[in-house]
Amino acid sequence: MKKIILAVLTAIIFTACGESGNRKEIARRKAALAEKQQTELKKAQDGLWKTDSLLQIAEKELAAMTTEVEAHKKELKATPEELTALTQLRMRRDSIRTQYEALGLKIRYIRKKMKE
Repeated sequence: MKKIILAVLTAIIFTACGESGNRKEIARRKAALAEKQQTELKKAQDGLWKTDSLLQIAEKELAAMTTEVEAHKKELKATPEELTALTQLRMRRDSIRTQYEALGLKIRYIRKKMKE
C-alpha cells in the first residue's frame, strides 16, 4: 500500500513540474513573439519612411516630365523616346506606390496582431 501511494505521489510531483515547465516555455514563446513583432514593426516603419521619400521624389519627377511632354505634344514635337521615358517613370512611380501601400498594410496587420 505504501509503495502505491509513493508511486502515485512521485507521478503527481513529476506531472506538476512538467506543467510549470510548459507554462514557462509558453511564456518564453509569447515574449519572443512580442519581440519579433516589435522588430518587424520597426523595420516596416523604417521601410515606409524611405519608400515615402522615394514616392515623393518620383511624383515630382513625373509631374515635371509630364508638363514637358505635354508641351511637346501640343507643338507636335514629342519624340518616342520622351513618351517611353514618361511611361517608364509612371511605372516606377506605380511600383513605389505599391510598395508603400504593402508596407502600410503590413504595419496595420502587425499592430492588429499585437493587440490580440
